[in-house]
Amino acid sequence: MLTAPSIRKQFIEVTENQWHMGITSFGGPVVQFQNFNRLFVEQYQWLSDSTYQELFAVAQALPGSASTKLLFIITLLHTSLLPALVSFLYWALPGAIGMFVLALGVGQIGNTLPVPVYALLSGLNAATVGVIFIAAIQLSNKAITDKLSLALIFLGGAAGVVYTALWYFPVLMVLGGITAVIYDLRFIQRWWARGKQNFKFTLRRRRASEEEPPIQMSNLEDDSIWLPEVYREDTAADVSGAWAPPKSGVPAARRIPVRTSTSTRPILDASDTESLPVTEPQSSDDSGGVDASDIRAAPVSAVVDDNPKQEYPVWLGVGIVIGFFFSFIIVIVIRAVIKGLPVTFLLFSNLYLAGTIIFGGGPVVIPLLREYIVSEGWVSSRDFTIGLALIQAFPGPNFNFAIYLGALTYHNYGASSILGAIVSFIAIYTPGMLVAGGMFTFWNKLRRYAVVISLLRGINSAAIGLVWTAIYRIWESGYLSDKWSDGISLGEDPWWIVVASTAFVTGRGWGFPAPVSIFIGGLMGIIWWAVTGARIS
Repeated sequence: MLTAPSIRKQFIEVTENQWHMGITSFGGPVVQFQNFNRLFVEQYQWLSDSTYQELFAVAQALPGSASTKLLFIITLLHTSLLPALVSFLYWALPGAIGMFVLALGVGQIGNTLPVPVYALLSGLNAATVGVIFIAAIQLSNKAITDKLSLALIFLGGAAGVVYTALWYFPVLMVLGGITAVIYDLRFIQRWWARGKQNFKFTLRRRRASEEEPPIQMSNLEDDSIWLPEVYREDTAADVSGAWAPPKSGVPAARRIPVRTSTSTRPILDASDTESLPVTEPQSSDDSGGVDASDIRAAPVSAVVDDNPKQEYPVWLGVGIVIGFFFSFIIVIVIRAVIKGLPVTFLLFSNLYLAGTIIFGGGPVVIPLLREYIVSEGWVSSRDFTIGLALIQAFPGPNFNFAIYLGALTYHNYGASSILGAIVSFIAIYTPGMLVAGGMFTFWNKLRRYAVVISLLRGINSAAIGLVWTAIYRIWESGYLSDKWSDGISLGEDPWWIVVASTAFVTGRGWGFPAPVSIFIGGLMGIIWWAVTGARIS
């Protein structure tokens, strides 16, 4: 148990290292993931890069805001529960307050925006594409350790581009994890090798039956003629005229493979390409898990203490997860059974549901919130699009978009916008935080097993593929004007290609921070309006 001085020290450390993150983390979750790696792995050395990749996959695989869960789990690993909660507030509150203020302003404007504002928003979107492109490259470079991870990143991105649905992204990540498990544990390689050798043996036996005299089996066991002589009784001498195998030995394809009790990984015998796969022993830990360092292409951990600073009982985590799902069922049942519920409960239940079924973080939350807020008639499509454009230029997690929508919902119903923002903040973040915190209690035990490491690396690769999908989605709806308030492709005007390229070059080539590149993009949008405004207004 941590002592009070230790907790105070952890609070100080978290405050010194994270107080600014909620106001400086621009560019959305993709850029934030890269910033987390730079800060917590390279600069602060709170954990190794391999552990960071595992936690990134865990955050993607659990419901809720991926960047928020990742930061919370990293801090929980390095400190304890209360400092991790403070870290969450440092991270989420500044952007939430900013989106609340934005909602107050949008609630006061008319049906259309001035043309310069549309130009500003389009410039911000184009610059965001360039910034996210940089982060996607950096994340991919770290995740690509072999041809499989490269293939999963490519296939995940390609699949996300051609189709989108609420259930689709989670399924892609799960398929990526299963593929990595099958490949890393060599199930297919083993089956292929066995099938190949069985086929060769069948051919040999057929040829032998054609070339050799008939075998008299009356006084022999059916398979004894194929066993090595050390395993076979010398019954051939008792059989008059019976054919026996040559003294030189047994066909290699019928040798019995030697296995050890600790063997889990088959390899082919390099000295005899005709033999069946045999296995080599490998070390395992006392808990029964396979040494994670033996996984094909698994990242090698740096010399960093990745053990949690404070252990929590597994039963507590399991209880938290079960309790959350029980509360989720209650909320959904009440929503379905009782009619005429107040807007407060309806808003809470919709966002609680959204925070529960969203896997993959920011790229998935936007279309889902449109379905649960705009389709209900609480917020107009125009106001939704304005918030969507500006959230890209706001610091912190994209889930703060829900605070903007909740405040607008209450404003449109003549209620307190502050109350709507608070209800939305609690509803959208609670599911992910509860599940992540509960899962953390037994994650350190699960991660010892080879199958878990492989599963996470596959999920990680597929999730990074979806990062490239997010770039495409923003690009296809980033150009806003008084004619296209819902947004069209930035490729409709070459200027936005220049803006996106400028953000990429300034960030990648000259090392500009993401906020500076995005600000330059907004400024270039205003310049575009100044040059063409007389023609389009």
